[in-house]
Amino acid sequence: MPHLHLIFGTGTAQRRLISSTLDALRSKGYETGSRREGGDWRPLLTENRGRGLFDERSAIVVEDAEKLGLMPENLATLLEGESAAVVILLVCRSETPAIVPKELLPRCSRSKAEEPSPWSKDRDEIVRATSRRCGATIGGDAIILLKELFEDSGELAGETEKLALYCVSSGRREITAEMIETLCLSDGGRSMLKLLDGICGGQVVEALASMETLSANAELLPILSALHNRVRLALYSAVFPREKAVFAKALGARDYAARQADRAASLYGEAKLVEFVTGLVRINSNEKSGRGASWRDLGLLVVELMSGSRIAQGRR
Repeated sequence: MPHLHLIFGTGTAQRRLISSTLDALRSKGYETGSRREGGDWRPLLTENRGRGLFDERSAIVVEDAEKLGLMPENLATLLEGESAAVVILLVCRSETPAIVPKELLPRCSRSKAEEPSPWSKDRDEIVRATSRRCGATIGGDAIILLKELFEDSGELAGETEKLALYCVSSGRREITAEMIETLCLSDGGRSMLKLLDGICGGQVVEALASMETLSANAELLPILSALHNRVRLALYSAVFPREKAVFAKALGARDYAARQADRAASLYGEAKLVEFVTGLVRINSNEKSGRGASWRDLGLLVVELMSGSRIAQGRR
């Protein structure tokens, strides 16, 4: 009879947990069997219940186990404890998957891929420790930018290692934000980041130049969405300064985006940000309904916002 082991997690943290679980089973004499995605409960359990006395123990991995649906209760008699000859690893994204009846969960073993939250200081330490191990250092702004770009801790550590090794091989010692933009972002990604940061920092030339680049190669709707996410956060920071951290967390904004939004809030003020967000919604609606929205409309909206910034007023 098989035993069910549920694995919860996503991304590289999930893959690491699958690997470590299989290693633990191999140390107990299990051989890694087949891998499958979803499927049907009945053949999964019935085909793996008949093991002879001298058959090898085996472990079977089922990816996207949610696709199995809820296990029929009449198959409960086919389940066995952790010493079973066959262990079926059910890989799930949700920690509460509706695939095993609640009354049967105590008969299953479980493990969860722990992933530090985007705001956790543990993610800062991942970057610093990886940099030190490779012989490089990294500044605070570069750490914030890396955490913004890579949410998964495995990817975060991997990209940090690449950057650190590049530093050492090129005779440098410090990973900078400029280096991250150059090495970790595509041309479109760099232009998008420069547009967002240019608007938030009142850098008119950089923002308009980036938008000119994007208009030649990118679609309008994704740019509107990215601008709306960033400037909406700035608007909330301007209107509710004491609750800005709450809004940042609710919107899923990490440190870098929240810091840039704070800059925009202090630079433009509530009224200008309301006008800008309203204009973005109007352009988005026109674009989706085919009423003639264009990059020109967005350019005029950006110029109108930035011409009213405290930096622009100080130059007059």
